[in-house]
Amino acid sequence: MHRFFVPPQSIGRTGVTLTGQQAHQIANVLRLAPGDRIVALDNAGWQYDVDLTVVHSDNVTGLIKSKSLGSSEPRMKITLFQGLLRAARFEFVLQKCSELGVSAFVPTICERCVVANIGEASTAKIERWQKIIVEAAEQSGRAKLPALQPAVMFQQACEEVRGLSFIAWEGEDLTSLKKFLRGSGVARTDSDGSHPTSRPFSVNIFIGPEGGFSSFEVQRALSYGIAPVSLGPRILRAETAAITATAVTLYETGDLGE
Repeated sequence: MHRFFVPPQSIGRTGVTLTGQQAHQIANVLRLAPGDRIVALDNAGWQYDVDLTVVHSDNVTGLIKSKSLGSSEPRMKITLFQGLLRAARFEFVLQKCSELGVSAFVPTICERCVVANIGEASTAKIERWQKIIVEAAEQSGRAKLPALQPAVMFQQACEEVRGLSFIAWEGEDLTSLKKFLRGSGVARTDSDGSHPTSRPFSVNIFIGPEGGFSSFEVQRALSYGIAPVSLGPRILRAETAAITATAVTLYETGDLGE
């Protein structure tokens, strides 16, 4: 069933109205008709089963048949501080990590970001990034949209971040991501095999740009309590590292299924 995030003001007590691009998609692309059913999402966690009653290319209305609380959002809230990448690679990270369950993205300007990549964050690309997030969230059955935060300098990110945080670095050879998660109480079981009674509900993940983080940046992160971790013996591309770190974190916390 097709899913659409709609503004809360478009959802009434008994009905839903969709306009603009969403109405065009329903009428002209999906070619839905009165009597077909969609799911409307209010981005607050609620989803509404809606039977379409009027379908026009600029206006679609429907009756709410049922309302339920979405059950697809991960318990673990992941904020991904992603070093700016070339356009296609950054968009790939947004898409795939939205599907996996990232709660927020923070484009991060690092030492090894190229000038062209930095410029991406201050153009109409941001609007495109938001569209990619929405489409990925709708397709994957998310109940809430991942937030897209303004781009920040790496130094500022380190200063402002709070809570459990790690930075993926190929130079780390002592602490694996698995060891870090299980040692910090985030995982379903601690390193000694016991089940923690209280676990953090959020984690911050730092992934570098194409050239990775500099050793200075890693030391700076460490000074702010952001732990360097290894993602394994192979060197991963930045976009692969983001997906891997997200997936492993969600697996260890039980958010990919027990």
